[in-house]
Order: sequence, then C-alpha cells, then structure tokens
Amino acid sequence: MSTPERPEPTNKHLPHSMRTREPWPMWPIALAIVLFIGVYTYIQLSFRKEGPAFEPFQAMMDRKNAVVEKNMYDWYGLTAVRSSDQAPIPSPAEVSSRAYEEVLDEVVPEQLKYYMPGKPILVPGFVKVESPSTLTPGERLRLRLFLPEGIANDERVNLLSFYKEGDLYLLPSLFVEKRELVANELLQGEPTPVAFEFPTDPIDADTVTVRFLTEGRLSTWSMANLDPSAAIVEQDQGDL
Repeated sequence: MSTPERPEPTNKHLPHSMRTREPWPMWPIALAIVLFIGVYTYIQLSFRKEGPAFEPFQAMMDRKNAVVEKNMYDWYGLTAVRSSDQAPIPSPAEVSSRAYEEVLDEVVPEQLKYYMPGKPILVPGFVKVESPSTLTPGERLRLRLFLPEGIANDERVNLLSFYKEGDLYLLPSLFVEKRELVANELLQGEPTPVAFEFPTDPIDADTVTVRFLTEGRLSTWSMANLDPSAAIVEQDQGDL
C-alpha cells in the first residue's frame, strides 16, 4: 500500500521574512485606547458648559407646550391654567347662551379642527361663565367657569383657548380618552366657580368675539381691546 503524499506548505513561495513574521503586539493598541479615553475625559470635564444637557425630545415637547404657539394657519394656541384668584370678575361682559346640538362640528373652523391634536370632549351641559368686558395684550385674562361640583376640582378639566384675527374660541374640555370614563354623578351637583387664566400677547384686534363651547351649547360675548398696539404678533418668514 502506498503512503499518500504530504501536502506542501501553503506559504512555501512566500518570502522568508513573511513566513517567520510574528503577530502585531496588542499593547500599542491598548495604550492608544487608554490615551484616547484620558484625553476625551479631560476635554469633557474642562470645556463642557455648565447646566443640564440638551435634550432634543424635551425641547420639542417644551415648544409644543409653549404658552403662546402659532401654527401654519395663523391660529394661536393660548395655554390656560387654573388661577388661584377665585374672586368675582368685576364689570363682567354680557354673555349670550343658546342650545346648539352640533356645536363642535358646525362652529369650530376647519383650520382650527386640523390644528387640534384630536377631537376634544367638551364639558356637557350649560356652564355659566364670567368674563371681563375688556382686555390688554400682555396682561393675563382671567375667567370664572361655574362647573358641576363633582368636576370643579378635577385636574382632567381644562380650558382650550385659540385666537386668530379677532376670534377667540374657548373650549372647556375633559382630558380623557372617552366620555364614559367620567362618571355621570361627577357631572352633577351645585355649580362651583373655577378660575382659569391665559396670556393675551397676540390679541391685536380692537374688538374680540368670544365663542365658548360646551357640549350642546354655545355662549358668545365681546371684549374691547384697550391697547391693540401692545400685542406681540409672530410674523411669518415670508412677511419679513
């Protein structure tokens, strides 16, 4: 029986220096990594700015929740908050109220509907409202809403406020996914005054027409602007 021939080495035709070369040592690479980490850490500690780090997502949310924000259709969203001042409104405006079955669909402009993140769930029924008859841009406007006792102190009740070219829309809304999440008994009880306030910076019209929408009702009144020139109106880039 013949013995198979041994295969020849694959590096037979390589130069002697390459056949006998040792692998690169790892210590220079490790040293370079250590030096890089040290230099990077020194630069970070020596030159970084004081204060919290920039967070892009949080910055976006802050912009979204800005006190006054203008959208592409020139509507201003005015962020309303609860006011600690529960005193009656001096010299309130004369408010007219009437039943309006499809108030949300038929009264709110289409552009404003598109601006809203979703269809609001309006506070149901008649809600008495007290409003000043005048305003001054730059001064916060305070209103008093008389809500059912069960939801008067419920943080899910908010006031959506939108302004454009003399029209102010106010929508007392329930911040819930669906109306059924609010028990009917909470919508009963004696009317309890709750004050809200919001900024008036962009209100530049001489007279402001206010539309106050609740589920199935529409209330309207007018306010005189005491100093339209004090309004701060955000200009579009094309107008500059």
